[in-house]
Amino acid sequence: MRIMIILGCPEPPVLVPAFMFLLNMLKNKGHEVIVSANPAALKLIESADPEKYYLTGIGFQPIDKGLKTRAEVDHIIGFAHNDAAVNYIVTYKMTHNVNTSAIVFGKEFNEELLQILTENGVNAEMARAFHNPTPLNVKIKKMFSDF
Repeated sequence: MRIMIILGCPEPPVLVPAFMFLLNMLKNKGHEVIVSANPAALKLIESADPEKYYLTGIGFQPIDKGLKTRAEVDHIIGFAHNDAAVNYIVTYKMTHNVNTSAIVFGKEFNEELLQILTENGVNAEMARAFHNPTPLNVKIKKMFSDF
């Protein structure tokens, strides 16, 4: 399966470790992964894996390019902690017309973001996580272990 992961603003400290956790899980299951992210998030994940242990074979694109050039993917997974991330996830879902999942996360539960995603056909769940990635990693395992 070819999976696109969407990463927005990397302000929350848990975003990069949770992404790496998901990436490792998907690659170990034999999936092909494309990452569509804002420039700061791309730089952070590249810095987190300078030897390209996890990033080898991964496709990268700036988040706005993915809206102009439709990549062939089977599923989209997004991380959402603010309105902008939710907008990107919903727009990608509509642009690519594939099943889409998202994890809403942050210091507090944000029912409004979850509601917007689900109303737009995104399979979304929440995890309260900002500094400690464990709740987000548990949610990732729960949501994507069947992939």
